[in-house]
Amino acid sequence: MMSVAVNLLRQVGTSSSAPRDRRATRDWVLRRLYEWIFNGELEPGVPLSETELAERLGVSRQPTREAMRQLEADGLIEEAAGNGARAVVVFEQRHITELYTIRAALEAVSFRAACALITDQQLADLEQVQTDLESRLRLGAPDPGEYDAAPDFRFHEIVAEAAQMPQLHAFLVHVWLKTWALLNQVQLAGTYPNEREIADSYRDRRLLLNILRTRDGERAASAVVAHVTHRGDQLTAAIGSGRGRFRLPHLQTDGRTSVFV
Repeated sequence: MMSVAVNLLRQVGTSSSAPRDRRATRDWVLRRLYEWIFNGELEPGVPLSETELAERLGVSRQPTREAMRQLEADGLIEEAAGNGARAVVVFEQRHITELYTIRAALEAVSFRAACALITDQQLADLEQVQTDLESRLRLGAPDPGEYDAAPDFRFHEIVAEAAQMPQLHAFLVHVWLKTWALLNQVQLAGTYPNEREIADSYRDRRLLLNILRTRDGERAASAVVAHVTHRGDQLTAAIGSGRGRFRLPHLQTDGRTSVFV
């Protein structure tokens, strides 16, 4: 669940040393690696050493290996340089296009189904998330690395929970996590989002919430597709403008991809 991943990140600071229980150790290591990926400590494209990570974390290689397998399944790390080594994913335009295309399609199914099943309590939960998001606008533009995207994704997760389709929810979590990693990379680089783009996003979600209240499934599906597509287009435009330090990778003369930040 996305909320599980969010909770993992929020709990990571509760203990500076690994617990003794094997399963708890694996979860603790996963929390740490999530945090290091999302805050930029593990840089895109730099090979990850299982041994060095285990030493840095003060744990054995086994829980580190298990956590890295989970991160690979999440699409947050991938094979680098064709030699079996793994690295934090280097996002290319094809990743952005694929992520936002798939997400738009899955979110349409989620919002359409949710309209028939969403409860008054879930609508109230969405209103609270939306109110909290809108209150951020008074704070102005966030500094690089200071924008917390968790509430944005929580809004969409409440809708997915209302849809009562566990497999759909699982697919969406996979896409959300990878999108979250991408957005953290561009936000750390000061590239996206700015204050206007954040305001646009929150206006979209207010519209989505109002449509959910009408329980019009087709209208909700169309609106969320427009929302996700617009976000993807804005992100691509921000990167293309040269704003901040984020750059899409380019091919070197030897055919390899160079890192962009």
